[in-house]
Amino acid sequence: MIIALKVILGFLGIVLLFLSGRRIFDTEKIAKEHSIQSLNATGSNYLKGDIGGILLAASIFIGLFLYDGMHWMYPAIIILGCVSIVRIISLVTAGYSKQGTIAIGVELLLIGLLLGINLLSS
Repeated sequence: MIIALKVILGFLGIVLLFLSGRRIFDTEKIAKEHSIQSLNATGSNYLKGDIGGILLAASIFIGLFLYDGMHWMYPAIIILGCVSIVRIISLVTAGYSKQGTIAIGVELLLIGLLLGINLLSS
């Protein structure tokens, strides 16, 4: 059971790595896909740094968790939890977003996998 959960977590970590790479290296296409209007230097920097960087950090923490042990669970949960909280605030204040709702689900799934693996490993 733990191996299956780790495989799923690893797969989702790779998906996060891919998504971060798209935001970092294919910024204009991402902006068009998500109807992001301002793609000047500031807008591009936000997509690359703020979004791509967070996805990259979460992916790295998940990889470290799978490779080096449970103490990497906490940074992964903190970063995913903070992003989820901000997304929920955004849904409440700015309105519904299909992409935001899916992202919240994936982030909560990742947190659940991390906690599940930790619980089953103890």
